[in-house]
Amino acid sequence: MSQSAPRSDPPVPSLIAAGDSVCETINAAGRSAMVLACEHASNHVPQSLDGLGLSRDVLESHVAWDPGARDLAVALSERFDAPLVASKVSRLVYDCNRPPDVPSAVPERSEIYDIPGNSGLGAAEIEARHA
Repeated sequence: MSQSAPRSDPPVPSLIAAGDSVCETINAAGRSAMVLACEHASNHVPQSLDGLGLSRDVLESHVAWDPGARDLAVALSERFDAPLVASKVSRLVYDCNRPPDVPSAVPERSEIYDIPGNSGLGAAEIEARHA
């Protein structure tokens, strides 16, 4: 009986380019005591996720982001001279105001839409969304 090496799945590549980030910081040197966050600022889905299997109309709707939230957050950042951290990916890729271990962080369904690109993901694939 021969022993074989334990099988391991190949690593799942990160969704972002080396040196890039899933969030942007605006007015980092702001002098306010508060820091603003805008976790649903973008509807961007990395090309490697092929739109999560959704139509352009769905990706432009409230399902994928909060339209206007980033503009409002930037205006508040300027008004209060406060640093702002804003997400650069859709909440359907990873909802960054959720803990990584809850199903709603990478939802398989949002509002009335099934999200095909989030269906049946393994732990490594989910980890790659927030790594």
